[in-house]
Amino acid sequence: MQPLVTPAPDVAAANQDKTVALVGTCSAMLSVALALRTLSVCWLQRKALERRQRGQLRICGLPVKTVQHAVDVSVFIVLWYGISIGMTLFNKWFLRVWADGGYPFATTMTCINMFTKCLLSRVVNRCSGTKMTELPRAIYWRLAVPIGICTSLDIMLSNLSFFYITVTFYTIVKSGGNVWNLLFSICLGHQRPSYALFTVILLISSGIALASYGSTQFVLHGFLLVLSASIIGTLRWVLTQSLLKEMDESSNRILGVVYYISPASAVGLLPIALFSEGREILQSKFLLDSQLLIQSMIFIFVSGCLAFALIFVEILLVKKTSALSLGIAGSFKDVTQVLLAVLIFGDHLSPINAVGLIVATCGMLFYTFLKHSEADTTRYALVSTNPDSPDKEFQDTPLPVVIQMRELSPSSSSKTGSTDGSELIRRESKDYDDLEHV
Repeated sequence: MQPLVTPAPDVAAANQDKTVALVGTCSAMLSVALALRTLSVCWLQRKALERRQRGQLRICGLPVKTVQHAVDVSVFIVLWYGISIGMTLFNKWFLRVWADGGYPFATTMTCINMFTKCLLSRVVNRCSGTKMTELPRAIYWRLAVPIGICTSLDIMLSNLSFFYITVTFYTIVKSGGNVWNLLFSICLGHQRPSYALFTVILLISSGIALASYGSTQFVLHGFLLVLSASIIGTLRWVLTQSLLKEMDESSNRILGVVYYISPASAVGLLPIALFSEGREILQSKFLLDSQLLIQSMIFIFVSGCLAFALIFVEILLVKKTSALSLGIAGSFKDVTQVLLAVLIFGDHLSPINAVGLIVATCGMLFYTFLKHSEADTTRYALVSTNPDSPDKEFQDTPLPVVIQMRELSPSSSSKTGSTDGSELIRRESKDYDDLEHV
């Protein structure tokens, strides 16, 4: 079965157009985020000074802190969109468009990215001045190593799927990871079966079916690759939940997950990359041509840095908002990603496919509301059943869906539900496969 071929009369010109469109789109989104941040700081400082001189502490009828919070959230959402969507589109461009046909060694690319993240996690840990809490050897081999292997397989299969399917189809199938998440959770006893969960599964599954119906760009091989990646990604999220429970809550658990998982991911992928692509690399232009070699290494290193940076952008966003807001923003990010793929890569999206995308998005939004509601219900139940020490009970008992990370958000209170490391890791399984993450 042949990989997906770009239908263009002049491949070189078409590739150049896609490159310009990709660079322009990503640059525009990042520029908007930086411009919003700069302008908001200057505007808020000026307004605050004027209001303070007049003895008023409100802007447009709202408190200054409320306006500043809203602007900060908007800036970080745009920045998150820019990095996350940019990584997905870059991945497709690098593997299929760059250098008149793309970089054909997806497994090698993933392996190098994992080594990059391993290095960066140790640099950040050393620069932060705090010592990373050591995992017991038994937990490391029982949880961290399997998670690392699942992570590497998830990302490798996702990258390989780009050789056969479009970004649009990839995003739609990958969004169905919530279905596997629910099925795994029900089988393992983390979730109780209910009509609401059945509705979520039905909405997402039917949406994916409609979005895939009649697609001339459907390739079974690519579909099976991304479907396998979605299932493995869900499994690693379930294992990551167990790992987070074993880690010290006083430490930065998000960095800790990357710190302990990335070495296993890199080492696990290295023999696969050498066995499957080693001989071809030695004979390819990407090694024999020094210019292409340098460019490819720079591109791969930059993609690894962006994937690593995305983790901290999500942490900053979570500090300023809630799990509900993050889930909603993530769903609309998927839609934006599909629209940009249609504009940049010419992905086909029929009216039926568009309806399917909307239905699947509604299912994801409904799932987000269910998670948020269940977290609130559990939180209130914990407080009411132990009135003598509600805070200690809440902090020491892991919630089944959302665990508050008070070390990340000093302002976390009963009015704002935060998301924990497992939620970031779960979203990340799309966002780097959307490029890469943990």
